[in-house]
Amino acid sequence: MASISQPRRSARGGADPGRRDGPAPAAPRRPGRPRNASYDKTILEAALEILVEKGYTGFTIDGVAARTGVGRPTIYRRWPSKAALAIAALDAGVPVTATPDTGCLREDLLAFQRDRVKRMNLPLHRPVVAGLVSESVADPALAAAFLTWYLRRQDGVNLILRRAVDRGELSPGVDFELVNDLLMGPLFTRSVVRGQLLEARHGDETVDIVLTALGTGK
Repeated sequence: MASISQPRRSARGGADPGRRDGPAPAAPRRPGRPRNASYDKTILEAALEILVEKGYTGFTIDGVAARTGVGRPTIYRRWPSKAALAIAALDAGVPVTATPDTGCLREDLLAFQRDRVKRMNLPLHRPVVAGLVSESVADPALAAAFLTWYLRRQDGVNLILRRAVDRGELSPGVDFELVNDLLMGPLFTRSVVRGQLLEARHGDETVDIVLTALGTGK
């Protein structure tokens, strides 16, 4: 009968420290290629240009790839769909309005609305937003992505209103969603629907009308 081999012993009687039982440990995995952030800026800028020039119907991943020289797989690794890329481009072109904190409800809302007016007056805002709203009717993925973009722009107003409730300037029962609609509705109608350039007073008027309706006055 063949004998079962035993671990080779060192001269001192212990197991040979040079011997390893079982498979050798796997070599550490090399990290993958780091994401090239410069591609993000290039892709988003090109996507926004195409949205302004051709609208959402003429916007394609192939078109962005051709304009940037960046491969389709690289683009899809960052944005999984045409809708996701379009909204990301809009988000980069029209960033979220800063949230002021003056300690006064009216002053906070005035500052917020004045900044919003400036962003809505950007040349790219009307053609891109109007196109996306129109196409959202028949494109559920785009509609969901656009709604997320839109609601993020209400977060600042919600924060202003919560602070005002905490300070006792507003009743806890105030409908934040309605206040947002009242602040945004007139500006959206003038800018996107009518195509008019907004003035600072348009934002100021919405604030005073809303505060009067809420019973806080000016």
